[in-house]
Amino acid sequence: MKSISNETTFSDNHKDLESLKKRLWPLCEKVAGRLKNKNLAAATVTLKLKTSSFRSLTRSKTRPAPTQLAEILYRTVLPLLEKEANGTAFRLIGIGASQFADPADADHTDLLDPSPEEYAKIEHVIDTVREKFGTAAIQKGRTPLKK
Repeated sequence: MKSISNETTFSDNHKDLESLKKRLWPLCEKVAGRLKNKNLAAATVTLKLKTSSFRSLTRSKTRPAPTQLAEILYRTVLPLLEKEANGTAFRLIGIGASQFADPADADHTDLLDPSPEEYAKIEHVIDTVREKFGTAAIQKGRTPLKK
């Protein structure tokens, strides 16, 4: 396996950054869940966008350390999305993870960013609740509610 990814096609085009961010977060959670289930971490995170004219764009960022956390996947890919969300109408958004590593080498606290350890604790609690009560039992505030 070379990568793990997830994407969604919209029923209508999306132009604004906030709308795209809301669609990105659940994809990050799905990819992170698959990384955890396969006991992998990924160093490279890829954003995939498809315009209303069916032109595909991919933008990648390789992190200094691998991750398997949704929050870090999201924070890594968000600047790539912000750069591309310039009023262009998009019909698809996706996220991918590649350059796999051992999860033991992932998400360590460093002096410049002590937060990975906190994100790991939070995601562990969320994962535990979801395993016991289902995926809808607990969500982050940025998760769009299903209608």
